[in-house]
Amino acid sequence: FIVWQDILDESELHLIATAPEYRRQGIAAALLEHWFRHAQTAGITRLLLEVRADNAAAQSLYLKYGFTEAGIRKHYYSLPEGGHEDAVLMEKPC
Repeated sequence: FIVWQDILDESELHLIATAPEYRRQGIAAALLEHWFRHAQTAGITRLLLEVRADNAAAQSLYLKYGFTEAGIRKHYYSLPEGGHEDAVLMEKPC
């Protein structure tokens, strides 16, 4: 499952999800490739996303596909047990 929003010449990924039983089978990579193809045909020049600071697997996937860290959004995600977690803002030029 993938959700993004285009604003002018930028596209921001809002959600990418794979059911746990289908992880590590290339599905997330295929979804990213779909987003990249859309960006190319839509004239997008920059891709953006946020990822939880402790989600090393997702960050590794995004780095593999050319994203770089653009900043940190402090206390971006609320935690169920209280408190907050930072988000890593990542970007990729097209």
